[in-house]
Amino acid sequence: MEQIIFQGRIDGLDVDQVVRDHDYSMAARHFHDTYELYCLLEGERYYFIDKQTYLVKAGDVVLIRPYQIHKTSTGGSSYHNRILFQISGRLMDPFLKACGIGKMEDVFAEDAMIISVPAEGQGEILELVRQIQRELEERPRQYVTGIKLKLAQLFLYLIRFRKKVSFQQETQKVQTWKHQKVHEVADYLLNHPQSRESLEDLARRFYVSRSYLSRIFREITGFSVNEYRNVNRIKKSQQLLLHSQYSITEISDLMGFENLTYYERVFKKYAGTTPLKYRKTVVTQNP
Repeated sequence: MEQIIFQGRIDGLDVDQVVRDHDYSMAARHFHDTYELYCLLEGERYYFIDKQTYLVKAGDVVLIRPYQIHKTSTGGSSYHNRILFQISGRLMDPFLKACGIGKMEDVFAEDAMIISVPAEGQGEILELVRQIQRELEERPRQYVTGIKLKLAQLFLYLIRFRKKVSFQQETQKVQTWKHQKVHEVADYLLNHPQSRESLEDLARRFYVSRSYLSRIFREITGFSVNEYRNVNRIKKSQQLLLHSQYSITEISDLMGFENLTYYERVFKKYAGTTPLKYRKTVVTQNP
């Protein structure tokens, strides 16, 4: 059974709360241009982020940056209750800056993917979430400002809490043989984007059969091996487009694409535009 407890949105923000008591695995090819804040209220979930799987438990808050590959799946009991925020930088960046907090990218720092909130702090988190839900439901005067205020309070609480406790993420890594094998392959692909090794070559490198690697990689990440490799090639090529003088042809070659036409096709599939338009648009927006 799946029960939608709450859904609400304004421009730049989507919030929903869902309770499930059946095996559920997030859709494949999951990444997006918004910031994601995931609050697990009850249950346990496996959460794959970039190249590693973590066991997320009730009271944990997961922070996902734009374009991070991620996927949730059943961990322990199938029952879980979670609240999910999708937040755009354009909604919150000016407001957070005015509050002295910084920007969304400062809140969603790389070392803050998973924050385990103790029982005494979970009530404060949940109350702020409930207040945001009420603003979305009742829409009183200046409700958008009210939502931004509550989100800023939530972010400030998480920032303060993060600085007070030791980071627990390492202890939450899932270490089964199957997960570890996928993590090894994912790490290799992340660090060798130029590699043109076939699935057969990769399977041989990591001492598993081709069919087994194909099956477990898609099961855990939501991507085929080649899709995962291409997504990360595109993410790395975006950085080169913005921060290097390499030509688009040179970047295509550096990322291991067979030819420029294939690179442009894959880039448009995942970035929604061509490499040339991406370079021109982003440079124009950030002179």
